[in-house]
Amino acid sequence: MPKTPTKMFKDRARTDHDRNYTHLKTFHPLPWQVKPWRDKSPTLLLTGAAGGGKSVLAGEKVHAFCLKYPNSRAIVLRKSRTYMDNSTLLMLTKAIIGNDPRVKHIKNLHRFEYQNGSILSYGGMNDDNQRESIRSMSVDIAWLEEATQFDEEDYNEVLARMRGHAGSFRQIILSTNPDSPAHWVNVRLILNGEASVYYSSVRDNLHVPDSYKKELDKLTGVQYDRLVLGKWVQGVGVVYDTWQDLYNSGTGEDGGGNVTELAEYIPGGSTVIWAIDDGYSGRMDPGSGMFSAKSHPRAILMMQKQHTGRLALFHEEYAIKTLAAEHLQQAINICADMNYNLPDFIIRDRAAASLGGAIQEAGFRSTYDRIDVEEGIKEMREWITPDDNGFRMFIAHPRCQRFRYEMSSYVRDGATGRPVKEHDHGPDAARYIIWHLAYGRSPDVDIVSFSTPLVRGMYAR
Repeated sequence: MPKTPTKMFKDRARTDHDRNYTHLKTFHPLPWQVKPWRDKSPTLLLTGAAGGGKSVLAGEKVHAFCLKYPNSRAIVLRKSRTYMDNSTLLMLTKAIIGNDPRVKHIKNLHRFEYQNGSILSYGGMNDDNQRESIRSMSVDIAWLEEATQFDEEDYNEVLARMRGHAGSFRQIILSTNPDSPAHWVNVRLILNGEASVYYSSVRDNLHVPDSYKKELDKLTGVQYDRLVLGKWVQGVGVVYDTWQDLYNSGTGEDGGGNVTELAEYIPGGSTVIWAIDDGYSGRMDPGSGMFSAKSHPRAILMMQKQHTGRLALFHEEYAIKTLAAEHLQQAINICADMNYNLPDFIIRDRAAASLGGAIQEAGFRSTYDRIDVEEGIKEMREWITPDDNGFRMFIAHPRCQRFRYEMSSYVRDGATGRPVKEHDHGPDAARYIIWHLAYGRSPDVDIVSFSTPLVRGMYAR
């Protein structure tokens, strides 16, 4: 690794304005920190397990920005200023800025002033008075520490202040351990792709003592899932707890998890399968684009059986208050728009007689299998869990946001241990096809080929 992490941020002790100070310190990033250090995306999310070095990276990057770009304006925030004083500020003053003579701490103004004219302010957003302190700012770089403690309105408030022009880019950095999959950070920044996301764990941090790692390993339940495994999971037992939504983690050929662009549709490739879980009623949250827990959308999952035997979910179509025939036509139109082949066969919910009729009327044949729920879950867990070589038999494309959300939200009842009938629509559809591929009848007797005149005509609108 080079002595400096990137050409953009050179040795902190050598700036255009001052090249005479004695060398103070060079930030040597951990291997996982190099890419986010260089990343100039408008929003940068550092997440994953505890102890990975997220906060140190964020603090070093903000400080380096202020040194590199004269007259820049940076802001470091916690939800409450009290948390700032007792943790983040201590790290800035002791570990990041230290005794750098080019920086003066003006405590009564809650800021650091740099000799080159840059200013790093710090504070909270716990009430209107604290928010007001940033509303007149024109910010170049911002850091929101423990981002899950912030409301989405707080993030929007900061986003509106990112109009500085001191540097070659502007950036909001958010650092946090995971929370519930319904949290706005997960839904908006990860699932909806608004941020450039980087994951880390305590095992990625060479500076953490083994005693701390051993203490983390003593955690159980949801704390273990979030703080050790780095998962965005509910506070009760997740049904598919081996599902890894780690897109862009940079680990392995498929990103280290089940979400990967390797699930993209392969034109002219192998078998295309639709799996459908029927539904109709519900309500969508317009902010997140996700359905409420009590909703019952119809989920159409478009999958392809790859040459390795791996099942790849490449597209999803969810709908509420839409008749089956209309929803099927919408899915067919998507195939025409995206140049996807129509399905070679369809697996559906066995209780959905009207759906079966709509499929037949449209020119397809469908089938279903009688599946015990727990046996189906057991089989699906095997497909989503990596084998000894890290290979997962079921993967999903990053665009399948609602399915990804449900896989992290589908939980068991704490009292009975049974799966709760919420956020189960996509997972159930996937369970149908996985069971069928493992134990069902041959699909050859259940299909009308998409090349027949009847089905080809369905592309007509």
